[in-house]
Amino acid sequence: MALAGSFRAHGPVASVPSVNAGTEPFRAALRAFGSRPDPRLSVVEPWTAAQRPSAALLASVLGQDLTIAGLARLLRDLRQDLGEKALAATSEDWSRLEAFSAKSSWLQDWPHREAMAGWILATSDFLRVHGAPETWPTRFEPATLVRTLAVELPWMGSRSPHRIKAWRLARWLGRAELGVSAIDGAGFRTGLRVPFSAVERPLKAISALPAGWADWTSPRRQQWLDAMASEVSPTDPAALWTALETILSRGGSGPACQEFLGSCRKCPLRQRCPSPGRD
Repeated sequence: MALAGSFRAHGPVASVPSVNAGTEPFRAALRAFGSRPDPRLSVVEPWTAAQRPSAALLASVLGQDLTIAGLARLLRDLRQDLGEKALAATSEDWSRLEAFSAKSSWLQDWPHREAMAGWILATSDFLRVHGAPETWPTRFEPATLVRTLAVELPWMGSRSPHRIKAWRLARWLGRAELGVSAIDGAGFRTGLRVPFSAVERPLKAISALPAGWADWTSPRRQQWLDAMASEVSPTDPAALWTALETILSRGGSGPACQEFLGSCRKCPLRQRCPSPGRD
């Protein structure tokens, strides 16, 4: 299987600074935060283990301009109101989907409320065409799956070069983060990538970006990050994603990185942090 999405798929890396000298912040992040689960996955917890991969697809589509808490409430309401139809709707269920949207008054300020019924139906159609999500790592290369998601589903990145939501879903499936092991997903896992735009902020916060970054093109930035991820975690490059996202992200009562470790003193990135805690 070609390593679609790995740095080798983008040509030579001669114009990119050597990764060896700059890997320590990445290795430190992986050591500190590599076991932290993606907080977004909490939105599928009410669903059964067998349903969670499909629920994760629905969450990826519906999670536009919603907080994690808001998306969790929406999926919980959908499950309670529509049951399995939330993941297997047909055109015959259109009136029921519209009725659900109409009575979800707490979403009255959500700009996509009127489109929700169509998004749910589009997700169900996608599942009917492409089968169970947990089988996708055996039938798609990562880049092909991401492109298919982006083209066929709303708000999955058809107009974006980064396609963060589609890559995140591919990562959940390929790394078995949803609690359901991918079938023979090892080859798929090595081809996963971390979109640079998803982790650019934390990398800047810990001064891990190379000199001249602001002048680099998007392909060159992605090439550099792909090479770095493959150097630090060759068989599981996407393991870096949640680890990097955790750095100085918002937690329940402060930085998520501090909440996870319990103390900034335990963080191997403390000396690089622009605002380390005292405890």
